Amino acid sequence: MYPVHFRRSLSVALVALCLAVPSYAAGKRRAVAHPAAGTPIAAELNGTITDSVTGQPINAVELVSGKRTFTTGANGQYTLKGLNGVGGKILVDVYRTGYARQTLTITTPGIQTVNIQLVPQPTVRVRLVNGTTYDVDLDSILFGYPIAFSGYRSAEFEDFCKADGTTVQIDRTQIKRIVGPAVAANNTACCPGQATLNVTLELRSGEIGVYTFSDACTGIGSIDLIARERVAALYHYLPFSQIAEVVFP
Repeated sequence: MYPVHFRRSLSVALVALCLAVPSYAAGKRRAVAHPAAGTPIAAELNGTITDSVTGQPINAVELVSGKRTFTTGANGQYTLKGLNGVGGKILVDVYRTGYARQTLTITTPGIQTVNIQLVPQPTVRVRLVNGTTYDVDLDSILFGYPIAFSGYRSAEFEDFCKADGTTVQIDRTQIKRIVGPAVAANNTACCPGQATLNVTLELRSGEIGVYTFSDACTGIGSIDLIARERVAALYHYLPFSQIAEVVFP
């Protein structure tokens, strides 16, 4: 009886020991699938950025990752060296006016080619009195004017005055169409005894009317439309006195 009892006790002890010891292999697989949050990663990226509709390379695209920044030229090509990240990933922000912003998540270390397509947004058509036209990025449009000894003032909105003297602040996103050129005229309700600059605005709300640039009442002689040309990526400073029409999408 004693030998049998001893064998049974030994078997029970071995089973208990097996259950108490965790599986080394299973633990190792979990470690590979879920790296520590602080795992560093280093990479170098290169490639070409193109318009997803036209397939053409995009000029002046900014790529930013940490302290690393690169801006594409007319060929749309870029190189980002010395990229570093933690948690097994590197984030790269890709942006240019007129296009939807993208964020790349890089999880593979080393040198690699990553070609990028950006989705274009609708353009604004600007036509000058001399017949020149520009297709420009909506989110680049600003209203501005130079200030003596102080630089240049610009904003996404402009202050206007209506014929009845009511003042309004209109953002670029509220405008459907601007009809020019801006002309010097008297608006006694807004600027008594002083010539002002007037343009016709058609708003998305459906309202259409002649509006006075409120800044002209303070002695500003010219108001500019600032916009970035879509393909060339050049910024233009266009006086409203030279603009025949601006058509928003």
